[in-house]
Amino acid sequence: MPDGEASGAHGGFRRALPTLRAAVDRIIPGDAWPAGWDGGVGAYLTDPGPAHRDLAWARPLLSSLAERLDDAASADGSAGFASLTATRQDELLAGESGSAGFEALRRVCWEGYYAAADGRTPAGLDMVGYRPVPPGVETVDPSMPVTVAPREVAARYDAVIVGSGPGGGVAAQVLTEAGRRVLLVERAPMLPNSALRGDHLHGKRNAVYWPSAGPGAGHPRLIQAGDHDEVVDGTGDAGLYGLNADALGGGTRLWQGMSWRFLPEDFSMATGYGNPDGASLADWPVGYDEMEPHYTRAEWELGVAGEEGALTRRTPRSAGYPMPAMGTEPARELLSRAAERLGWGWGPIPLAINSVPREGRAACVRCPQCVGHACPVDAKNGAHNTFIARAVASGGCDVLMDAEVVEVRDGAAGASVAIMADASSQPVSLTIGADVVIVAAGAVETPRLLLASGIGNDQVGRHLHDHRFTTVVGTVDEPVKPFVGPGHSVATLDHVHASSIPWGGGVLVDLMGLLPLTSAMAPADEGVPAWGAGHKQWMREGRAHVFGVFGMGQEIPMPSSRVTLASQVRDRWGRPAAALRKNVHAASRLVEDGMAVQAERWLDAAGVRGIRRLAGPATASAAGEHSCGTMRMGDSPETSATDAGGRVHGARRVYVCDSSLHPTNGSVNPTLTIVANAFRVSQRLVEEWPR
Repeated sequence: MPDGEASGAHGGFRRALPTLRAAVDRIIPGDAWPAGWDGGVGAYLTDPGPAHRDLAWARPLLSSLAERLDDAASADGSAGFASLTATRQDELLAGESGSAGFEALRRVCWEGYYAAADGRTPAGLDMVGYRPVPPGVETVDPSMPVTVAPREVAARYDAVIVGSGPGGGVAAQVLTEAGRRVLLVERAPMLPNSALRGDHLHGKRNAVYWPSAGPGAGHPRLIQAGDHDEVVDGTGDAGLYGLNADALGGGTRLWQGMSWRFLPEDFSMATGYGNPDGASLADWPVGYDEMEPHYTRAEWELGVAGEEGALTRRTPRSAGYPMPAMGTEPARELLSRAAERLGWGWGPIPLAINSVPREGRAACVRCPQCVGHACPVDAKNGAHNTFIARAVASGGCDVLMDAEVVEVRDGAAGASVAIMADASSQPVSLTIGADVVIVAAGAVETPRLLLASGIGNDQVGRHLHDHRFTTVVGTVDEPVKPFVGPGHSVATLDHVHASSIPWGGGVLVDLMGLLPLTSAMAPADEGVPAWGAGHKQWMREGRAHVFGVFGMGQEIPMPSSRVTLASQVRDRWGRPAAALRKNVHAASRLVEDGMAVQAERWLDAAGVRGIRRLAGPATASAAGEHSCGTMRMGDSPETSATDAGGRVHGARRVYVCDSSLHPTNGSVNPTLTIVANAFRVSQRLVEEWPR
């Protein structure tokens, strides 16, 4: 703890440490493995570095708990809680069960004993057999594309692209291939892969404190839920804020890489299903046949490992996959046999991960923390090491990091952007001219920027939707999901646009292996003791026998679910923050329920015992990682925000090229469709370049 903190609240916390040590060692008692304090919780609670900042919320609660425990011990005639017998300590802790202080104690115990973070590798990881990389694997930190400083940015480009995710990355590649000069602007700072992996408290998908993949302080959002509004900043729970990564490459920097094509029916949802009251299903202005060559290009230029068969029979293809599918694992073997008993088609999930060495980069080593973490050997394919790398290598693309476009200006003779950049902690203001501006900042930030710039019609920001999710678990006799990546392995599409689930249904996949911290905090099993020797034993022996099926299905869009501007909440540059309202249509609930029924059937056919559906939110937040629809493309300004080429209705030189264009989101991960559509939109822009 830093000097000068031995007084006041900090001094009280320091005085409470002996009592807290005794309490921690009852939450996680010693056995063949260290007790909680020596196993990592002590180092976590007394860390003067990031953990000291992270645990500011917990220290007052823990100090008060320690005081109550010592008072109770004094009433017993004891010198303090630490001097009591273990039995009596357990009795006093049980009496605190449910209190804020006790829940804080449990949480910091799980975080300190079962989470790798800030260079700490606590005993709980070894105890459960978790290894961040397989033995003998040498990690690499590949070089990132060369960037420019604010002073090196030219006064004018052919195109300014806002956002470096899959849409912006593809646009940069296509435009530079056509000889256009491009400025790619990304608000995140440049971070190496090593800064974006191996941290189970700050990694974007599981972050509870200051996500390493941003956005950091000064980027608030207003979450509107009923009559309750909550302001969240990019420094806390990533699930509530939104899981899209702020990094070069956007979400593809940290994704697992599931790379599906949408089915033909996904492009005509309104025609196929009509619209229930209050919904806003719409057909795409393009169909599968027009998208197919762009899907093939996306698979080959991104790099997808897959297998033709049951998962591809409803999506005609002009070429096979560039790499074979990832190898099998026990979960795939178990569920594939069960699928065959049910008469269902199944197959290995297509992944944008090198299953074999490709383009000078290694094959996947199957580390256990693929989802939400950068790859330890650079085998994961994303915008950063494919599209953007090619654009920069062409000499036609400048990449400006740690800079944010704060205004887009449209004009008959040209467009421009206003940029605020950080340069040695000194803000720099730039105005850059361009023939066109392509906004590819995602389904929240793209409409926010355009609304703040006064560009677009009343459809801008509407129809915010994601996917619906369902998790069903049970118990298997033999573990089938060890700490081996990359994650999900086997799937069936038999309940997508089928009679078994309404409104387009959803894909079912095996539940990926969970991080130890996730299992400790929320055991997906019945009857697990909340703390003590029983909880520790379950983590060591029972956790591995939990197995499940995960469903991802259609979410029915609604015009009332939208991104607007928050009038009273401002970001670090003084701009209005995004306000998000997410309503859930009853039809979407039917999709969830239908996936749960079919998931239970699959697990039952696999011989899984104690099958149960997990409760909890079906989407992480109003801004899920699959969010889309807020700049939906279409033929009419009355029902869409852009035309079929991504040009904003009413604008001359402003285009959109990201997930916000999607009128509907299919029932599978949307990234391959983002990439394919970005190829289509960007190529059309090249051919119809405004003059």
